[in-house]
Amino acid sequence: MLGKTERRLALVILLSASLPLVVAVLLANSLFSRASLVWLNPEVGQQLDQGVSLYKDYVRAVKDDMKHQTDAIAADGALRTAAHGRNRRDLELAIDRLFPRFPELVSVAIQDADGDALARRDRGHPVDDTVERKLDVRRPLTDDAEPIVAVATFAFHRRYEAGLERAGQTRDTYANLEKQRANLFAAYLKAFGALLGMTMLVTVLLGFILARGVTKRIIRLANAFRRVTAGDLGVRVPVTGSDELTELARVFNRMLQEMQQSRARIEYLQRIGAWQEMAQRLAHEIKNPLTPIQLAVQECHRKYTGEDRKYQTLLDTTREIVEEEVGTLRRLVGNFSSFARLPQAELTEADLREFVRECSEHLGHLEDLSLSADSADAEPVETQDMEVLWEVPSGPIPVAIDRQMLRRVVVNLVRNSVQAIRDANGASKRVVVRAAAEQEGAVLVVEDSGPGVPEGMRERIFDPYFTTKADGTGLGLAIVKKIIVEHGGSIEVGVSDRLGGACVVVRLPGPRSLAVMAARDRLEAVSVRSNDAGSHG
Repeated sequence: MLGKTERRLALVILLSASLPLVVAVLLANSLFSRASLVWLNPEVGQQLDQGVSLYKDYVRAVKDDMKHQTDAIAADGALRTAAHGRNRRDLELAIDRLFPRFPELVSVAIQDADGDALARRDRGHPVDDTVERKLDVRRPLTDDAEPIVAVATFAFHRRYEAGLERAGQTRDTYANLEKQRANLFAAYLKAFGALLGMTMLVTVLLGFILARGVTKRIIRLANAFRRVTAGDLGVRVPVTGSDELTELARVFNRMLQEMQQSRARIEYLQRIGAWQEMAQRLAHEIKNPLTPIQLAVQECHRKYTGEDRKYQTLLDTTREIVEEEVGTLRRLVGNFSSFARLPQAELTEADLREFVRECSEHLGHLEDLSLSADSADAEPVETQDMEVLWEVPSGPIPVAIDRQMLRRVVVNLVRNSVQAIRDANGASKRVVVRAAAEQEGAVLVVEDSGPGVPEGMRERIFDPYFTTKADGTGLGLAIVKKIIVEHGGSIEVGVSDRLGGACVVVRLPGPRSLAVMAARDRLEAVSVRSNDAGSHG
């Protein structure tokens, strides 16, 4: 079933191809008619007919003149008197006297009723049939029942007859051309008509093929829009061709990808928000009883004045354990509180090259890295024989970032790499931080020479409270991902081809991208809700 667009496109192509051809056919017909009128002019035919008539009249006049000359010979009195007397000598003398008067005369013979010659004279040589045409004219010389007859033979040049034949052939050829002109017109019109029909057929087929190719892609886009409106953001349309529809499909796929990523970011931030709320409640619930527990144990230890050595040792051990565990719980509460109070990223346009350069200057010493770490898992790390390389890009890379929070990301990632290398005790102890432009955004990479991250854990390591460390809380990488998501970016873990260890890739969108605008909209929405809550409070 053909759609309206297909029919319209095919009709437009058909008209575009057919109208010039129809005009060409009409113009060719007009030109052919004019040309035929030039070469097959009726006046030319009339002149040819007149020429043939003139040739005929001339030949007829020549023949009539020869007949008149014969009449003149037969009317000669001496010749007639000699014929009545049947005197051969007188006949010959009369013929000799008349012969020079008629130049075209070949011979004159006087014959009786039986056809026997009584007298004969000729010009001395016979008729040359190649160049001459002869004419025999008979006239009676006596009035008897069986009269004496004079037979005069004349000769005239064949050029007159040849001219008459050529004129007749030319006239016949011209007449045939005139008769065939209608057939020729019909043949040309049929040829042009066949060409027009074939052109229209091919044009319609090509139009339908072209229209089907265009409408097929439009239908795919329409179906994809329907699935998107139904909530399916995973749909993609094939990017084929090199026209505006191709660019539309490419932009449509990129838009869906960004929408899908934006939805994933929102869902992740909602989960993180729930974890933050739970962390805040846990911190509140755990923090309140810690001080009374510690004070109660210390009070029991202080008031015991007995001399029971074993009991005193038990009290000392109990106090130490309680104080140590209370300290651990306090650090845990601090981590929970820090995670719960994690601020929203405030994005401003910046140059990622300058950001990496600043990080290389401020965090160039691993001791500064340990001291300045503000993550939830911040602990001193052993930095002996460690090497951190900062590869600053050569050109500017525009991004939209929160410098303080992205610096926290870099610190946490580098510290994790240093800890992984320290725990592995490998020979190579190197961490590389580099940045580069990527399509419409940028990429920030932290890779190390450590043992890497098992493939089964690469997605879970960013979940809150998931950790592979015996003394970790699992909040550091969760904070890192939250910050990156608030930047409208993404983070993933793989294997470093360069160093063989872990490779953490942070992708940041461009400052004008949809992801950055969505991140700013979320921050504005959070600010409005906070202001409303404060005004109601």
